[in-house]
Amino acid sequence: MKKLISNLFVLLVLMVAFLSCEESPVIVEPTDLEEVRIAVVLPQKDRQTIWKNSLNWVAENIQKANIGVKVVYEWYDEENVDLTDLGKTLSEREDIKSIIGCNISANTQELAFALARKKENIKPLFTFSTSQELPRIFGHRGFLWGLCETDISQSEILLSSLSFEFDDIKKVALLASEDIYGQTFVDWFAFQAVELEMQPVCVLTYKNAHELQSRLEEITQSGTDALVCVPAAVNDVLTVGNYINKWNETCSYENFITIKFSDKAHNKAILNSDLPMHILTGVAPSSDPGSGFSVSYETLYGRLPYNGEAEVYDAVMITTLASLWAEQNGEKDLNRAISALLNQESHSQGGWTSGMISNYYHQIMTGKTPAISGATGLLDFNSEYYTTTRSTTYAHWLVYDGKMVILDYYSRHSANHSSSPVAAWEWKKLHMQDIGENSTVINYPELKDNYAVLIGASEGWSNYRHQADVLGFYHYLKNHGYDDDHIILILADDIAYNERNILPGVVRREQTGINLYENVQIDYRLGNLSLDNLKQILTSEPSEEYPVTLGSSASDNVLFFWSGHGTQSGWEWRRTETLDSDFAKTLFSEMQFRKMFAIIETCYSGAVAQECTGIPGLLMMTAANPYEPSKADAFDDELRVYLSNTFTASILSLLERKPESSIYDLYHHAFDKTNGSHVMMYNSDFYGNLYLNDFGEYLRNH
Repeated sequence: MKKLISNLFVLLVLMVAFLSCEESPVIVEPTDLEEVRIAVVLPQKDRQTIWKNSLNWVAENIQKANIGVKVVYEWYDEENVDLTDLGKTLSEREDIKSIIGCNISANTQELAFALARKKENIKPLFTFSTSQELPRIFGHRGFLWGLCETDISQSEILLSSLSFEFDDIKKVALLASEDIYGQTFVDWFAFQAVELEMQPVCVLTYKNAHELQSRLEEITQSGTDALVCVPAAVNDVLTVGNYINKWNETCSYENFITIKFSDKAHNKAILNSDLPMHILTGVAPSSDPGSGFSVSYETLYGRLPYNGEAEVYDAVMITTLASLWAEQNGEKDLNRAISALLNQESHSQGGWTSGMISNYYHQIMTGKTPAISGATGLLDFNSEYYTTTRSTTYAHWLVYDGKMVILDYYSRHSANHSSSPVAAWEWKKLHMQDIGENSTVINYPELKDNYAVLIGASEGWSNYRHQADVLGFYHYLKNHGYDDDHIILILADDIAYNERNILPGVVRREQTGINLYENVQIDYRLGNLSLDNLKQILTSEPSEEYPVTLGSSASDNVLFFWSGHGTQSGWEWRRTETLDSDFAKTLFSEMQFRKMFAIIETCYSGAVAQECTGIPGLLMMTAANPYEPSKADAFDDELRVYLSNTFTASILSLLERKPESSIYDLYHHAFDKTNGSHVMMYNSDFYGNLYLNDFGEYLRNH
């Protein structure tokens, strides 16, 4: 993270003099201007108090620029409208140029799904919603324009600011709303804390006020030094603030908890709180201070802009300029026109002003494509990496004397990190396990045969990826010498002919991949088994009830792959049972094998694996450490599910190319490619040197 220059006042004062020297324009309503009609889908309750300023201001500046157009808004209350129906209607209206919305990420997702039903000329949707799911699902479709980095970045900024401001903060906790907004923080918080050399002591979510109180009690007993809070509503901000403040007043210095809030707390409703200013503080996306927007805004309206106002301003300006560019260049798809403008690299700020808008217009009219900047900054987009800006400025704010005060500005640009649109795919991790070359060489008996256990431990359409990944491993093994007598395959088997599958009988890990459901022999359906039944299948002789059992011996290698959900308590079995560390130790100790390589694809998978040390010949590779969720990969917006998991995809991608890779190379590759969690190895001391052991030992055509 690069800390921006904090003492910007001289520069900003000069910009105010330059940008605000004119009086507010006197608007003369023209009669012959071309109309740019924009649908605004935001909360009606905030229309006059928040959004009116930016929307009116940008319309005035466009009119003042004298470019032959006028902006007209259609307002829809996102809290009281059927967003699916609205999206369908707006997508067919030729007079609507673009849509701005929504304030809530879940609403943006619903609206985007409705717009995406149209295969061509999808209506542009501008948003400042920041859930990581939005660019992952819709970014490749080219119509969702995120004018703010995802909350992957905000999570890092919150943690980095704690580390930067307080030398003694070593343990951190997260409390987040249980919704699509909070989920990004849940997914990335522990991973980023580890990278920043902090210990994540708890990652908690809450659904309601009762759960919020319970979680706060857990946090104060966790020994954390700091709390990052991602609230669902303003009332939750005050509840959390009051609780932590009372705790700090009565606790010792060693138990004092520093708190920072995410951008949902950056709201006018908390201005009248009597909480100390060190309690009501946090970060929020901001206009770039170098653009001069915030200073000019404060001069006009007597306050700093709230979260989203700069993005709304830019959305209107971009729509207007793109409409002019499309008309001049004969382009029917406005998204292509937007892309043409946003994929130019601007080197100057202040493009949001009427004078610069006029300048852009004249460039367009002479056949050029201007490099535009806006209120949010340089509008740094890259078409290779989806339609989300690559650079956002975050303001470190606090409430003081009834006002929002900006203490500093931050950005996450750094040589060690990629930009947030691709952070979920290209994060550069620093903290890899030290698995030395000099590990003990263990003498094993001669290898006799190979077996595999493949388990999809979840069911239901939303968990498509777990079964797809298991089937991916199944076909990989069948292509490398295995027959069905040497594979135990356990699946729910409820996705190939699921009523939501628009391709009946087809299961794929990639949108253009092969049908993994062809020629599959499933030994047991998940719904017919309990964990005790699983233990019988893997450790006992065949019986009338369970005629297919593992049958491996102390001279055989076993490849074990488990894909499903997990918690810090264990790996979930159909969401009805949990395979905890005690069960796992007993199971793996009683199984017969020469060597067993267990690959575990669940959230928090390391929590069980770390307790299974000391079992000879067992090696466990997990998708995540005990504090982290694992990550899904390859979303299909027609099926509305993820097709695979990042960890499994990274493993199979290497094994397809190099099936006899060393176990260490497999770990290194998976660690590098599995972004958002730390791939871990457990029990290597009881397995042997990972450089000298290779995956080919688990293939029957080795």
